[in-house]
Amino acid sequence: MSVETRFSTFLTHGMRQIVYWSLQPILIVASLYLAHIDASLDTHILFVTVAFCIITLFEITIPARPEWRKSAGETAALLVFVILAGAAYAMIETLYEASLFKWMANLSEAWHLNIWPSQWPVVLQVLLIFSALEFVNYWYHRASHRWGWLWRLSGHSAHHAFKKLSSLNAVANHPLEGFFLIFPRAIVGFLLGGEVVGAAFVSLTAITAVLAHSNLNLNSAVVGWFFTTNRYHIHHHSQVFSESNTNYGCVCIVWDRLFGTFKDADTKDTGIDDVQPSYKALFAMPFKR
Repeated sequence: MSVETRFSTFLTHGMRQIVYWSLQPILIVASLYLAHIDASLDTHILFVTVAFCIITLFEITIPARPEWRKSAGETAALLVFVILAGAAYAMIETLYEASLFKWMANLSEAWHLNIWPSQWPVVLQVLLIFSALEFVNYWYHRASHRWGWLWRLSGHSAHHAFKKLSSLNAVANHPLEGFFLIFPRAIVGFLLGGEVVGAAFVSLTAITAVLAHSNLNLNSAVVGWFFTTNRYHIHHHSQVFSESNTNYGCVCIVWDRLFGTFKDADTKDTGIDDVQPSYKALFAMPFKR
């Protein structure tokens, strides 16, 4: 082995170790630090964008599963799917804000339900809304796997159909699922409030969701007691039915630990079949058995 090859191997190994031990903790701490200093929404968006680019670069250079590397065509197709889903998500959110969110906010004010602990440190407020929203989402997510009609109607099967996972898959949801993914925000906002830490909450949630789908070797020993790691979430994407019915927490794994659906195990294959469906089939999933 040449000196250049040994040096390249040494650098690659060192990079893998740094990513394994520190990438997720650093990004989580950075997100909470921005919350602590009361950073603007634009700052949080910039942070998530830069973090996503860094994660993607690591996925290209040191992937956990080289066979999951996507070709340029596969990445472009997935990006189109994500853009269409994102556009639908934005329209659904606008619809909710003009109707359900507004109605529930007025009702919450009339009933004096805003019990948000605004006197708490901001970091604790972010973690509270983070875990509270995930509590509601946990039960929706679990129901969508247990009830066949909800699995089909929500289009959640489309999110599980991908054979190669990466950070971009964090937002690869069927457009119709926006109705179900946004609704928990209305419930938590109705009961608690907490809009004051909205930007910081979105930042932390986005970073954790992207990491949970990433094709990287990440440590789960410490951070995985509360936050979802990709080892746990990739297991949720397992092609084996019984394995996919575990680890429903997309960003916060603590509810799985408390309600008996947590599982820490290796995952062989992901998806809902041996071959990934076409994108036409993905869009049609809610309308076919």
